[in-house]
Parts: sequence; structure tokens; C-alpha cells
Amino acid sequence: MHKISVVAAFACLVLAVSAACCAEITIKDDLGREVKINSPSERVVFMMENALKTYYAVGDPENIVALKDDKWMRKLLEDIFPVIDPDFEKKLTVSMTGDRVDLESLARADPDLVVLWATTPDDVNIKAIEETLGVPVFAIFVRSIDDVLHQVDTMGAISDRMERAAEVKKIMHDYMNITTNVTSNIPESERPKVYWMWTDVLGTAGVNSGINDLIELAGGVNVMKFAENETAMTMEHPVVNLETLIKLNPDVIYMWYNENLDPEDILTGDDFKGWKDINAVKNGRVYEIRNPYLFDAFSPRMPLALLHVAMDLHPDKFRDVDMNRTIDDFHVDMWGVHYPSMEKA
Repeated sequence: MHKISVVAAFACLVLAVSAACCAEITIKDDLGREVKINSPSERVVFMMENALKTYYAVGDPENIVALKDDKWMRKLLEDIFPVIDPDFEKKLTVSMTGDRVDLESLARADPDLVVLWATTPDDVNIKAIEETLGVPVFAIFVRSIDDVLHQVDTMGAISDRMERAAEVKKIMHDYMNITTNVTSNIPESERPKVYWMWTDVLGTAGVNSGINDLIELAGGVNVMKFAENETAMTMEHPVVNLETLIKLNPDVIYMWYNENLDPEDILTGDDFKGWKDINAVKNGRVYEIRNPYLFDAFSPRMPLALLHVAMDLHPDKFRDVDMNRTIDDFHVDMWGVHYPSMEKA
């Protein structure tokens, strides 16, 4: 699924606007909108962490001028980014009021491109930024693992580093193979039905979603595949009721990282007594993404998230995998940094 559409072949589409630095290109964002940008874009603002991680694997850190100011971004200070970008902690921040971007703080960054998450071309932030500030917006909306891989191409176009983008994709594929070389041989009868639990608990991943792909590649089956409500089945983020969940009866409940809940709460908590007859609860098979940054499925770390889920779904088939060693090797190959020591390789 390639949504980036360099309007003809990449090099041929580049329209020179400045002999000194940049070319103007037209690309399609994840919502299918054609967006004119400079390549490389030299003053980029990232309003979502997934794409930021991808950019740091591909592009020039000096071209990032500002980040979204929220608790998720600040936690990135504990990650590898201050190591690979010495100016990371000095980046300007763009505040939010509710779900609205603060245009005043964004304007102070003087961006030539804003990258944000949006699910519709009518997103209010896209319109506000483009119409008020006249700054192009690239919308990210991940609905498949292919979209995650394609995001690497997108960052290659934004940073004018397509060769590095190809290298990053090869690293990702190589590490995905650690999982898929095993799970591709698992018969349907041994694949557990998995309910993916977002933080809204009864919000889950439909069959047309990146998480659906992750579950399948990890050797499971998305339980929403068996939903009677076809609309709910195919939504990217459907919300079911408890009666439906009990009827679907998943073998595994897999939680996205939740600051307020742990698997033990689902298994024994008073608030979840109504879940006791679900197979996943009866058999103690409730798991959680332990670290939402390290195992971010919508970033270059997707292969680590994939392996993390697969090891929980099929522990017997991955008992020989040294996860800590794999994580370290991956970070050395991807960013040239050991993990978790943060020492440069």
C-alpha cells in the first residue's frame, strides 16, 4: 500500500525552487492528500512520536525544529533521541489546547512542514495550520504494517534521503524475519484468537488496522474477524460492548500499555468480574505491551513489537530467543546506539 505518490518518478518530479538547497516536490500523505513540500524540508515540526522515531532513523536531526509538548514526548527524553540528537532537549515545543494545536506556539517555530496524526482530510488542525499559517501539513494515519514500512519512504522524501530509507526498511525486514520465519509455519488451528485492548478497554483493533496485521504476523487471529457486526469488524478502532466480547470469547487479551490497568486487574479485579468466563481470563492469558516506546508498533521499532507479541502468543516456539540481545542488536543496526546503555556503538 503505497500512499506516497511522488507525482512521477521521484527525481523527475522534483521541481527546483532553489538552486542552493531544496526542491519542491508533491507527495501524497496517508489520507491521500497531495502536499507540496521542500525536499529536504529544513524546519519540520513533529506532532506525533511515531513519525518522529522514523524520521530520526532516516533524516537529519538538525531539520527538526519543534516537537509536540505533552507527557509522551517528554518521556522520549529517557529514550535514545538525546543521544542521537544532541539538541533534542533544546527543541521548541508546540502546545495543545484539548485536541487543538496552539497556532501561536507553532508559528514561533517558523516551520516549513508540520507532521501530525489525522484520520480525515477534514481534520480541524490540518485546516487551521494550512489556512491560517500557510504551512503544508503531512497527515500520518497508519492502517497496516505496510503503512509503517511506507512511512520510512515518506521520511526519506521529506529529508531527501531515499537511500537511507531503503537501508532502514531492510533492517526492519531482517528483524521481522526473526518472527515470521517461525509464525508463518503455524497452522490455523494453533493460532489463538486475540482481543486487542486499547486504553479505552472496550476499544479494539478492527480487521483493517495495523494491529490486525501485527496479530496475524505474530501467529494469532484478530478476534474481530469473527464479529457479526461487519461495520465494527472493519473499523480501524471499533468499540464493542461486554456482551459482544464475551460472545467472541478470545483466547488471549493483549493490552496496549495502560497506565491505570495491569493484566492482573483484568484477571482478578473487582471491576472485571463480568469477564471471568472469557477463555483468556480463565486461562490467565492476558498480556500487555510493557514499554510503549520500545515496542511501538507504528514506528521503526515495529519488528521488536512483533517479536514481543509473538513470544507471548507462542512462548514455546521462541524460548531460544534472547530478547534483550535482539533489542540491543536492533538499536545498533538502526541508530548506532546500544540499548539500554545508550552508549554509541
